[in-house]
Amino acid sequence: METHDDKFSCPHICPKTDQPQDSTNNEMEMSTRRENIHAAPYVPGMINPPEPKVYPPGAPPRYLPQPTDSTSGDILGMGPIGPWAAGHLDWTPQAGCTGVRPVVDKYSITRYSTGEWRKNNLYTLTPRATDKAKALEAQTKEDIDNAFQNLNTKLDDSNKKLDKRIKELSKWKKEVEKTLDAMTEEINTLDKDRAKLKGACRILMMPEAISRECLELRTNRYEPDLVRDDAEQELIKEVAIVGEIRRVFMNTLAKVEEQMAKNKAAKSSIEFDWSDKMVSLKVDRNIATLSPQSNLILYHPGVARWPENATTLEYWEHYCAESIRNCEDVRKQSVQLRGDLMTTILRGSQDMKLQADRTNAALAETVEATEALCDKLEENLKDNLQKIADIENLIDYLKESLRKVEEQNKCVMTRLFARNYDRTSVENCRDEAQYALIAEAKFIKETAESLNDKMRQAAAVLSELKKYRGDLEKDIACKRKSLNIDKDRCARVRAHMPTPEEFAAA
Repeated sequence: METHDDKFSCPHICPKTDQPQDSTNNEMEMSTRRENIHAAPYVPGMINPPEPKVYPPGAPPRYLPQPTDSTSGDILGMGPIGPWAAGHLDWTPQAGCTGVRPVVDKYSITRYSTGEWRKNNLYTLTPRATDKAKALEAQTKEDIDNAFQNLNTKLDDSNKKLDKRIKELSKWKKEVEKTLDAMTEEINTLDKDRAKLKGACRILMMPEAISRECLELRTNRYEPDLVRDDAEQELIKEVAIVGEIRRVFMNTLAKVEEQMAKNKAAKSSIEFDWSDKMVSLKVDRNIATLSPQSNLILYHPGVARWPENATTLEYWEHYCAESIRNCEDVRKQSVQLRGDLMTTILRGSQDMKLQADRTNAALAETVEATEALCDKLEENLKDNLQKIADIENLIDYLKESLRKVEEQNKCVMTRLFARNYDRTSVENCRDEAQYALIAEAKFIKETAESLNDKMRQAAAVLSELKKYRGDLEKDIACKRKSLNIDKDRCARVRAHMPTPEEFAAA
């Protein structure tokens, strides 16, 4: 194949060292012709007849380059004569460049050689654009086929990645939905337990009112029974326990309110995450259905870039897991708080029930002791009344005895008066009858004094018995008042004491 240098160089002017040996004859011929060109001035008879040009067999057409062609202008046979003669013309590869053009006159211009003309014809006839067009067409079709194959490959890869992304988003969306449902259920359950706790706080007012009313009722007891007995101690302790339980309930309620705020914040956060995932999943599912044949595709210049708020895949996975973990942590705290809440309610109600049982036992013991005492007092009152009747009968008997003693005293005094004042002279002597009458009078007097003393003693005992009867009657009334308070009124009030089941079901 002919190179650029071979195309635009003359082997006679710019000889090459690597020319083949079979071109020696051609060079000798060209040298002889050059000698003819530069011959002496015109001499008549020097013009030779035309020599027929001989072309080797299989030579190309005459308008194409021939094997004997040369790019040098010397082969034209231009001599020093003629209207164009201006000396020696040097045809070089720079033919056509400014400064090396041949002489131009008013008749003609000899700018190119015949070899160059033939080469130009060959260059013109050579289908360069056609070949280039064919090569371009083939290359373009191949490139287009490769491009569409690559485009289809990229589209398939994008679709696979989108499907993978959709599956991953769906998985995370299900996890978020599961977490959101669990948090929603936890919020509802915690709200129910909070309502139970508030109901327990309201129910707690009843045992406190019952305890305070029982204490108030027991202040209406009479003086002897105003004692700080076990029932009073247990009632005071019951009021204190109710206050402590209320304090625990209120503290737990404050914790529940704080936990409810945390639960709602966590639910809001997970809902935002769920909403973002739903939007992203909808977008990815919509664009996964798009194809180059879709009717909803448009040009959007400048979208082939990362958004300013774009995050990394690692951070996205970390955020999804962290969001679910934070929500689960809050939910576990809520579950634990609910357990503590129900434990607080149950234990508080059980403690209250135990204290109520202790108070009821103390009240029952007090009532039992009071009833026994009241029975004993009534028995003593009955005995006292019997003794009063006996003493009164004894006093009547003493009075009757004194009356009889007085009759005897009057009898003996009458006898002594008669013997002392009716007997005369010596007859008024101290005989045995006189001594007997005096002894009788003395004994009657002593007996009367003794009976009077017994009468006074009986009267004093009777007075004491009557006073004791009053004390007994007053004490019995006091005990009956206490029994009425402790057994009837306090019992009826305390019958409304709430049970642990009522606290749990509040």
